[in-house]
Amino acid sequence: MKTLILLFITLSLYANTIAARYDVTFSVFGKIGEAYVEFEQNKGRYYIKVDGKLTGTAASMGQNRREIHESFGLIKEGVLVPELYKKQELSDFYHYETYFVFYPDNQPVQEYRIREKTERENRVDIAKMQFYSEEVTKHSSSHKNIPYQAQNDLLSLFFNIREYLKTIPEGNYKIIHAVGGRNNKGEILVSNPSGEKRKMLKELMPSNENRLITVVIDQDIFKSDKGELFIALDKNYLAKEAMLKDVLLFGDIHGYRVWQEGKL
Repeated sequence: MKTLILLFITLSLYANTIAARYDVTFSVFGKIGEAYVEFEQNKGRYYIKVDGKLTGTAASMGQNRREIHESFGLIKEGVLVPELYKKQELSDFYHYETYFVFYPDNQPVQEYRIREKTERENRVDIAKMQFYSEEVTKHSSSHKNIPYQAQNDLLSLFFNIREYLKTIPEGNYKIIHAVGGRNNKGEILVSNPSGEKRKMLKELMPSNENRLITVVIDQDIFKSDKGELFIALDKNYLAKEAMLKDVLLFGDIHGYRVWQEGKL
């Protein structure tokens, strides 16, 4: 559920300083999560932070999972060019993962992972006939080159969607590479639907302003019919709603913007 929260809200902001909140519901289960977004730009540089968490019963079932995504980089001719992308995952088990991805000129993208997990271990001292329980923190790290070229990470991609749509006529799609996806190719498919598909999306998201796209990305949450995330944009190409149909056979996940501060 969390990945959806993080993905669709990154389409929402493009200004000097903006903050917004999105709520996410799951069919008959009601609200299952929320996310806060910050976007700042200053002197040709930008910073994005997306902080999402599960709420209510979903939080209890999902070990109070929370994710924080951050992107840092340059702004060149109105396009975000990332230099560093970070992701943290937190839960009841105090484990998190952070991914650092750098973009040096003419060099492969490099990924650094750090994992820390705190577990409770039990042991018995036979000599003293005593039982002990203690918390032990385990660390691991890795480094590798990403096997593809990418001009975006997951956050910058969705902020740059306005520019990509200029090159995707209705009924067409574009494959874009972005760091942060889980497959080995970093492929994300963005479509500008037409015909019956566009009509269906209008009915699913009545608040649409006829600015509709679909996105396919390799993440566990996308276990819907075709793994498509449906997104409705407002006149400024900011995300108003997002939806996944028939997720895990239980129903639809629906995200929507509840407030936004700052102006374009």
